[in-house]
Amino acid sequence: MKRKINLSMVVLTFLAIITTMVFMTIAFNDMYMEALYVTVIDSEGNVIEQNRMDVLRTDNTFYYAMCMENGNTLRVAREADSTFRYIKAIIPSMLLIAVVLFVISFVTAHLLTRKLISPIKELTENMDGIYRSDYYDEFEPFILKIREQHADLLKNSKMRQEFTANVTHELKTPLTSISGYAELIETGLASGDDTVRFAKGIHKSANRLLTLINDIIRLPELDNEEDEIVTESINLYQLASTCVEMLELNAEKHNVSIFMQGENCTISGNRMMIEELLYNLCDNAIRYNNENGTVVVDVHPSEEQVVLTVEDTGIGIAQKHQERIFERFYRVDKSRSKSTGGTGLGLAIVKHIVEKHHAKLEVISEMGQGTTMKVIFECKKS
Repeated sequence: MKRKINLSMVVLTFLAIITTMVFMTIAFNDMYMEALYVTVIDSEGNVIEQNRMDVLRTDNTFYYAMCMENGNTLRVAREADSTFRYIKAIIPSMLLIAVVLFVISFVTAHLLTRKLISPIKELTENMDGIYRSDYYDEFEPFILKIREQHADLLKNSKMRQEFTANVTHELKTPLTSISGYAELIETGLASGDDTVRFAKGIHKSANRLLTLINDIIRLPELDNEEDEIVTESINLYQLASTCVEMLELNAEKHNVSIFMQGENCTISGNRMMIEELLYNLCDNAIRYNNENGTVVVDVHPSEEQVVLTVEDTGIGIAQKHQERIFERFYRVDKSRSKSTGGTGLGLAIVKHIVEKHHAKLEVISEMGQGTTMKVIFECKKS
């Protein structure tokens, strides 16, 4: 683009110079010839021939004469004060030159501007179309970046719409249950054991609602990329051991055994976020496990990395679902998620926490063969 613009400017300047020289040469030649008095005089002083018939002034007039072979004298005269007349005479020529140069400049600027604006205009009118490659090469990164941002905006807009729809649905389900149970108790249709059962249902739906609301509140906090997290030195093995102890009772309710193995490893991270990451990974491994299944949490160093692994013997995840399980409210088995009380936001939160810590997240899973979640922290082992 720079080379083409420079070339256009050079051509425009060259045309302006050539045009000016041509017009000025013609104008000065005509005026010079008009200002020159040429006279041929014979030996007796009589004028034989002259180029102008107007009267030659004697003031400030310069003469040059030479004798020819036939005895006649050639005299050339020019008035010194004719310079002012020259200026007056060339004004029309100068105006004509200015008009011609203005027209050339206007046309060239218009064409150049249209050439510069064309790719941007085409992009705004055809954001998702095929990009023409005959524009300036320097525009290509700009066009590609704009299209990438446009695609991201569309994707984010779609995700927000889906998120809003999912939130509405997820909030509506427990609220409907609470309202229905409460209405039965209020109208007196429930008594004795039914009241206890309905109260238990209300309590379960309320807990699910609170969990869902807490996760929804948590996600925007993690989405804010500008916020810097407060980090500290954390013994990941000890933190994971505490999480495993806390979830042992929950695992027993699901007839699942949970174990801890590994060694002390220190990472730099936000304690609350790492606790949340551990809880969500372990909780998911318990929820989607088979009866009498196991969950193994392992922390070990690997060169200059610390690897956290949560492995279960559960139902597994099909390959086609593995890329989408970190999307908000995405569920592989919707019926099982609702029966176990999952909100569909746990892994989305895990993904954000991993990104905040500049770590890596790997999923290894096959249907019926269990799932292994691996988080790799880039840091030196203790």
